[in-house]
Amino acid sequence: MTADATTGGPGLVVGIDIGGTKTAAAVVGLDGTLAHRVEAPTPARAGADAILDTAARLVAEAAERAGAADGPGSVGVGSAGAFDDHGVVVHATDHLAGWLGTDVAGGLRARLGVPVAVENDVHAAALGEHWAGGAPERFLFVAVGTGLGGAVVSDGSVLRGASGMAGSVGHVRIPTLRHRVCSCGGADHLEAFASGPGIELSYAEATGRGLGLREIARQAAAGDTVAARVIREAAELLGESLASAVVTIDPGLVLIGGGVSGLGTGLTAPLAERLHADLRPPFAGVRVELARTGADAALLGAGRLGRELLEPPPRG
Repeated sequence: MTADATTGGPGLVVGIDIGGTKTAAAVVGLDGTLAHRVEAPTPARAGADAILDTAARLVAEAAERAGAADGPGSVGVGSAGAFDDHGVVVHATDHLAGWLGTDVAGGLRARLGVPVAVENDVHAAALGEHWAGGAPERFLFVAVGTGLGGAVVSDGSVLRGASGMAGSVGHVRIPTLRHRVCSCGGADHLEAFASGPGIELSYAEATGRGLGLREIARQAAAGDTVAARVIREAAELLGESLASAVVTIDPGLVLIGGGVSGLGTGLTAPLAERLHADLRPPFAGVRVELARTGADAALLGAGRLGRELLEPPPRG
């Protein structure tokens, strides 16, 4: 017995994206469509129980809007942090207070009474891009936003790695003496320069003006040479740093997602130019493209995880 994205039933799947600022949930259909989306601020400083309570409430609300008063058949979660095979947080930053050690899968199962699958949010986004965005069987997904994360997709599956955080391209140290602290506590990591806050800080250091990324992009389009330079420098740093990843995993395609991807070709063109300058055949043909699923990628990937709990893929 199954259900689609607009009707209730035991086959109903809800995907949920738990972020540092907001939590969103939606019913995810068999064809990768979203319906009955709801969201709320994440109580990030209130502790793990408050975060899970908010997530469970949103799941129930989305299911109720779809006509499933008894809740969904399964739930998939994309969340900040690294997880073990049981859905327990094994690594976390301070963006979510008390998140380390939280049994996210077990906590939501206890609250909702249904099967729950959990994955890192960037890994979930890559899965969503593969499933609903039409990405090929292998690619490198790079999420550039408040942070800078990545995921490796090979043969249609996300590579988790020993720590659950394979593909964390933002935490490669770059050659600089500026000693800018990354969100992970390390110094001079790529994320500290090429993420949204990194670009904003570079602009502030160059001009003494504190502007948000959207305004910096507007200034660049209007002819502000400093704004254009800091965006280009961030893109070039990203391209240079990704060269080693491309040589290592040979993905054929680099997909750029996250909020900073809204810069469009202002980001991808200098990134691709610098990346290709560092590569030789057979790697020089790697393509750089914008991701297609936008801000909903993690929700879609979470929904795919939830659906596999009801319909496990066939074993080869």
